[in-house]
Amino acid sequence: MSVTISPEQARRFLVRRQMFTAFNSQFAGAEGVIQALRHLEAVQIDPLCPFERNHHQVLYNRVHGYRPEWLGQMLYQKRQAFEYYCNALCILPIEDYPYFRRAMKQQQELVAAQIDFQVRQTMEQIMSRIKRYGEASCSNFNSGQKISGWWDNEPRTKIEKLAFDYLHLIGDLIITQRADNQRTRRFDLPERFVPPSLLRQEVGMAAWESFALRKYLRAYGLSQLNHFRFGWYNAPKANKKRLLMELVTRGEVVPVQIDGIKRIYYCLSEFLPELIQAPPLPETEAAVILGPLDNLLWDRDRLEDFWNFYYRWEVYVPKAKRQYGYYVVPVLYGEWLVARIEMRADREQNALRVENLWFEPGQEKALSAIRRAVQIQAEYLGLGGIAGL
Repeated sequence: MSVTISPEQARRFLVRRQMFTAFNSQFAGAEGVIQALRHLEAVQIDPLCPFERNHHQVLYNRVHGYRPEWLGQMLYQKRQAFEYYCNALCILPIEDYPYFRRAMKQQQELVAAQIDFQVRQTMEQIMSRIKRYGEASCSNFNSGQKISGWWDNEPRTKIEKLAFDYLHLIGDLIITQRADNQRTRRFDLPERFVPPSLLRQEVGMAAWESFALRKYLRAYGLSQLNHFRFGWYNAPKANKKRLLMELVTRGEVVPVQIDGIKRIYYCLSEFLPELIQAPPLPETEAAVILGPLDNLLWDRDRLEDFWNFYYRWEVYVPKAKRQYGYYVVPVLYGEWLVARIEMRADREQNALRVENLWFEPGQEKALSAIRRAVQIQAEYLGLGGIAGL
């Protein structure tokens, strides 16, 4: 079985699945944070903050009345979630931990050969200290040694930072707190953070891969097999395709053809009614300023297929080669991505400053809605007003 839909149906389905507050999200208050996370499946973490960090912006757009401290309470105090890798480093519901522990064990095998003797020694020292004294951060260690991390080509990284990152990746440590505007991470043993019932739960490789693929398809709504993060688990593409086709054969997943689009997308069969019906979105005059790594933006090919919108986050692009700017994010208005905006929280001037605004052709009608969205964002950030718009 397969279905054929229009790009309009695809857009409406995907926007509606995201549960933005602009379109009648049901999530509100501190309890809405964990509810939104479970619905989204994952929220990607990023430390950069010209106006707001990605993970906070994602939740701000989905939880009525959102405050950043609610995420910290849910994550580090109530311990309803944890940080690990799926769509890069993400916040995940704590009930997923037994499955991702299988991914951690897989990482132990994959990275073993990458860890040199000095880093391994540092890892052992960190583990010894934490086992004896409790949680710690990179600042508790200072050998003065710098090495090349996987993100740089020169020895600029503190060796302890890389050691902590490896220990987190392989599951020996878990992040238990972030401080200093989230730059400082504290770590501890998983058994001091994760509920015992979840620690006792054993998950085999087949169960992990099946879980990860279904979680991925719930998170994306519509996805293509060629997407580089397809399935959220480490396996050859042929293996992923085999599991996907098994789900198609069992009727749990349906291939979706979109009119005028060559790529084949896939959707969980449980989503078919809302995909096919795809009623118009609730009428709203609200614009949504997306985070650069918002869940709606995870598949950039999909943005071009359904919205005819080319988007690349240019943070890591050399300045001379950028088409737009350092921290430019899309703006959603109705079912369309109508503009790109570059903003900066100017604390000295007590204003949210709009550095640049680029409209898609014919979308200047969204200006007043964007101005309101910027004003509301400024109030959320505790700024007195807006500038440059």
